[in-house]
Amino acid sequence: MKDNQLLKIEKLINEKKVEEAQLELSKLGQTYDKNGDYLYLRGKVFYHNKLYYAALDALLIALEFNQEDKIYNLLSEIYGVLGNNDLKKRISDSNLRAEAIKKLKDQLTGIYKK
Repeated sequence: MKDNQLLKIEKLINEKKVEEAQLELSKLGQTYDKNGDYLYLRGKVFYHNKLYYAALDALLIALEFNQEDKIYNLLSEIYGVLGNNDLKKRISDSNLRAEAIKKLKDQLTGIYKK
């Protein structure tokens, strides 16, 4: 993550200033809609606000642009919170995650597909 605005927002989230981070994210607008780091931070804000399904949606879309461990780790954590320990385990495993995500996206109708 190189963008100073996104780094500032990530710092706010890490400092538990989630409302402030959410406000800053909302100011960024459409220019960031295809930015994996932006989508990751949106997912993180949704997660902190216990909007788990919105977080999952943002993170799954983020994977279309960046396949980073931090995205997979947060996805895994959320599925654990939701009680889907099998999916949590498969996403946590770097050897199984690609297939698990592919199957998941195939089952979900609202996820953007290339």
